[in-house]
Amino acid sequence: MPVSLIHPDRPTGVSAPKIVRRSLRCCPVCGKAPCANPRACRVAFGAIEWLECPACAGSGYDTTGFQLYCPDCCGAKVLEVEIVDASRGRE
Repeated sequence: MPVSLIHPDRPTGVSAPKIVRRSLRCCPVCGKAPCANPRACRVAFGAIEWLECPACAGSGYDTTGFQLYCPDCCGAKVLEVEIVDASRGRE
């Protein structure tokens, strides 16, 4: 057992590691971390159609292990659905 746990007065000489948050999840609407305007983005989120991110299967985390959050959705877990009109291409 380390000496510091037995005797709190005695330092062990090892300082505690500094915890640094490397990245934040991005807002799915504005794409910024932290969100620039959470209230407006919350309203817009309800008006937009969303799809679970196919790259991370909706977890928000990077499945390749190189980054903390998914590079496609930036940790937002969802992507905006783009509606494509198939009839416009056939003229």
